[in-house]
Amino acid sequence: MLDELLQQTDPEADRVAEHYLDRPASDFFRCTVAARYAGSDMQDPYVAAWLEEQPPLPAWADVDRLERGSAFFAQWGLQLGLGLFLSSLPLAYAAHDGVQVLALTARLETDTRRRVLESAQFVLDVTAPGALEPGRHGYETARLVRLMHAGVRHLVLSDPRVVHTSDPSVWPRWDPAWGQPINQQHLLGALISYSSSLLHVLDRLHISYDAQDASDYCHLWNVVGCLLGITPELLPIDVAELDELEVLIRGRNEKWSQAGAAMTGALIDLVRSFIVIRPLRGVAASTTRLFIGDSTADLLEVPKADWTRYLLGGMRELNERSSWLMLHDKLTGRVVAALSRRTLTSFVDSQRHGERPSFTIPDHLADSFTPGRLSTAVAKLRRRS
Repeated sequence: MLDELLQQTDPEADRVAEHYLDRPASDFFRCTVAARYAGSDMQDPYVAAWLEEQPPLPAWADVDRLERGSAFFAQWGLQLGLGLFLSSLPLAYAAHDGVQVLALTARLETDTRRRVLESAQFVLDVTAPGALEPGRHGYETARLVRLMHAGVRHLVLSDPRVVHTSDPSVWPRWDPAWGQPINQQHLLGALISYSSSLLHVLDRLHISYDAQDASDYCHLWNVVGCLLGITPELLPIDVAELDELEVLIRGRNEKWSQAGAAMTGALIDLVRSFIVIRPLRGVAASTTRLFIGDSTADLLEVPKADWTRYLLGGMRELNERSSWLMLHDKLTGRVVAALSRRTLTSFVDSQRHGERPSFTIPDHLADSFTPGRLSTAVAKLRRRS
């Protein structure tokens, strides 16, 4: 099944992308940016129809479970946010074939802060209370990201400068052995890294949490996966199945790559820059190794854990006591949840200086595939907003 998923993409979104990208790629990019920044009067009818369609959530989506899943993220938001930076993203970079799309498009090693914080903003959007109801912010964000994936997929496959070859000396290239760009297996791996895999982060931090609430958190991400275009027949997937799939997918995909090592190094440097006290900056690498294991960390060339690993041991003992209190004292749990989400949101906002991501095809990618004055046009659109 996983072999088959490598060749499967998202036909519905791909048709919208192909409509524009078989013509000048700027059409698709400009219309998507216009939809986000400049109002409906500038939208192309095909993009407008996509954004306005608002299909219902799948029949198996449970509103009560979504509410509890959102509350679970709020309760453990700081720890899950830490896991996003130092577990979910490194695990994505360890996937040799999947990371090649990022190498071609995202330039994470040179634009790390922007791309990493966009990932954090995406998580905050879709986990907000009620965010996945049609027309709400998280719902629209997921639909935009799905459209962006289709545009990136089509650009990677259609541009004549991207050579289709297995010769590693050629760049830029796409190896057919990697499957389709942003294929169904890669989307499934992303779903796992944001959901059940982050539960293992809580386990490694010795945090006690309610198993049903954790299952509801994974249910929320199943709904997000549906909005991102994962094949409906695959969903929903329960926690045990997600864990089993994670083992299979990581076993198939984890392999050293220059792109993965470079992006991980840039990510560690970014997290280190957030830590004001210099002697504590080694905690970024130490925590990454705790979360993803030494084997995967070595593959990604993560620096060795230093003395800060002993601090993590002390923090785990504290987590055992504090998480027990949060589970058994509802008032404490509500207060911590409110502060946790607010702190994480404030951090992302401050690092982005109040600028929200567009969740559209990255500017530099559009520049590399389209006529030269596109950046000026995009800048004008943004000023109009």
